Amino acid sequence: MALAPNVFKYVDWVAMDTLRILKNKRMISEYFNTDDQKDFNKEFAVGATIRKKFPQRFTSVEGLPYQPQAINRRETTITIDQNIQVAWEWDSFEQALKLERGEAMLRKEYSEPAAEEIYQQIESRAALYAHNHCNNFVGVLGTNPTNFQTTTGAARQTLQELALWKGKKAFIIPPKVNTSMVGAAMNLMQDASSIGKQYKDGAIGHQGGFDWFESMSLYEHTAATWAGAVTVTSTLATDGTTTMVLTCTSGDTFRIGDKFSIASVKAANPGTRRSTGSSKLFTILSANQTISGTSATITYSPSIYGPGSQYQNVDAYPVAGAALTLFPGTTSPNGKVGIIGYAMTDQSFAMAGVKLEGPENGGGTICSQFQDPVSGLAVRYLRMFDGKESKWINRIDCALGFGDFYVDGCIGILSA
Repeated sequence: MALAPNVFKYVDWVAMDTLRILKNKRMISEYFNTDDQKDFNKEFAVGATIRKKFPQRFTSVEGLPYQPQAINRRETTITIDQNIQVAWEWDSFEQALKLERGEAMLRKEYSEPAAEEIYQQIESRAALYAHNHCNNFVGVLGTNPTNFQTTTGAARQTLQELALWKGKKAFIIPPKVNTSMVGAAMNLMQDASSIGKQYKDGAIGHQGGFDWFESMSLYEHTAATWAGAVTVTSTLATDGTTTMVLTCTSGDTFRIGDKFSIASVKAANPGTRRSTGSSKLFTILSANQTISGTSATITYSPSIYGPGSQYQNVDAYPVAGAALTLFPGTTSPNGKVGIIGYAMTDQSFAMAGVKLEGPENGGGTICSQFQDPVSGLAVRYLRMFDGKESKWINRIDCALGFGDFYVDGCIGILSA
């Protein structure tokens, strides 16, 4: 009777421990919403993209006569379009004479470094998604903040004005901002343990309703360059608009992730539909471009919903000739460089993972897969033997994707 192929005990552990490291170390991606992950876990294939409907909103009318209004549902999409792979191999000679022995050594030398790389990729990709899609911001590009009024205070105000001060909240900043802010924290009235942590660890911890984290996964941004006035070419009066034609100067640049405001366009509270008094901020989603004429077309977020819409988010539509301001609050922003951190809620962006199919174990092939039931992140470990090359092939895969949710719930923190 033929013997079953050997299956080493550590193989299942590789996938399990990789997932454990991912779960325990996530910071930025931890605050991406995963409520709709269940749609990717159905027994039938749902495709790479699912659609998420936003809650229906209604407007009220005066008087007794029956005045129905149309049901108009908005939706967003979450797309699984990214696969992270870490692979390595060894041949039979290396396995016989050089390969480390024992589960502890295999963990230290291979599975832990692989998990660290996958973790970093998830964090970096989540940070890049936030970098490009976050429209609101506080602070000055190219200058590190030094007080809470212009950081957590201003971020909290914006979230309250836009009715998004809910759920768990994180304040994610580069280490240099933590350094510039920790002195301000020491002057506030706090419990002894918090002050001790700030003094001993140089970390702020929790302030202003946010959990503070330092991250090296955040992205640097170089602002566009506008030689003169950039204005709206034609009045926009169609709800759901995400594309805008601008009048500009030849040679002007527009960069994905640039933030701007439009003259006389204020943000509206989604409940009262009245102006918050603060400028509505937008981010450019279209690819980097340098203009050769005097007209530019950009795609931006969030989409505009004007007066009369149940989804109103501005107090007035942009009119022809209205000037755009690049990074309002930053003096001479042309070409300025700075890192953007985030004050995030778990309602800002969506993230989903999906399990990948694998071969059945046997014949020298070992496949193990585990999925976190909360975040949906799944890790597949595949090990197989290449008879032609006499090599053991190892690979770890993680498939995931992102989507917009309530993008106004993410506030960029500008710094140097």
